[in-house]
Amino acid sequence: MSHLKLVPPKRSRGTKSPVRKPKRVVIGLPRPAVRTLAVVSGKGGVGKSNVVANLAVAMGEMGASVLVLDADLGQANQDVLLGVHPRVDLLSVLRGECALEDIVIEGPAGVKLVPAGSGDPLLADVDDVRRERLFREIGALAAESDIVLIDNASGASRQAAGFALAAREMVVVTTPEPTAYADSYGLIKVLARQGLSTQPGVLVNLSTSVEDAEEVAHRLASVCRRFLRVQVHMLGHVPVDPALTQAVRRQEPVVVSYPNSPSARALTTLAERLLSHAPDGSPLGYPAWEGECA
Repeated sequence: MSHLKLVPPKRSRGTKSPVRKPKRVVIGLPRPAVRTLAVVSGKGGVGKSNVVANLAVAMGEMGASVLVLDADLGQANQDVLLGVHPRVDLLSVLRGECALEDIVIEGPAGVKLVPAGSGDPLLADVDDVRRERLFREIGALAAESDIVLIDNASGASRQAAGFALAAREMVVVTTPEPTAYADSYGLIKVLARQGLSTQPGVLVNLSTSVEDAEEVAHRLASVCRRFLRVQVHMLGHVPVDPALTQAVRRQEPVVVSYPNSPSARALTTLAERLLSHAPDGSPLGYPAWEGECA
């Protein structure tokens, strides 16, 4: 089966498209477009979900309309990190009990969250039919957003790979631990074999210094280029910071709880960089869905 892509709903012939209001201009945005960015990791425990929550809020505070899809199905925690309390989640959608738009909940800085559930076998292994239907509904839901952030499940399972490959941009979160960047290479290797079409960006989390982060990124980029012929670039690093732990305990993003902390400043800088430029250095604004961009 070919890889599923996030696509907009098909329009029936003979009907006029609804008139949409012009989208707000976000840092450097040259034309209306919805971007999809998957945040992935080769293993758990590297702070991936925390990165997603903070990037989303930081982007929201910069004026972007952000939609977060918690695709860590079965072990979701974006609701906890954003401090929101959804009454229904993706499990209800997959069971056919409600529509995707009915479960969206708003968090800090106007960030909209599509929450997932935990502990149900249906979430642990979503079949291709349900996943394709989910992608189409997300495509319709994201029409009013500037960017969709996908908090992907850790590892290289079939389901994790499916969500990762559905996005047009990718951020790989790792740490200086050898096991973390080794697993990151393993993940990129799996995705490359399945048709990876973007250049992943590497974010080194929990680093002790800039030099430490650069060394990790260089090693990962070197082996990916040599053995996979995949170009990987460094996006930045987030330093070890006690404020991150304190913010999680408060169920708030660190960019909200401790905006002047080292980690918050690093994440805010990264959010601005991602909004200002596509991973290859070109201005953002290229179509993020297959087919005509809404």
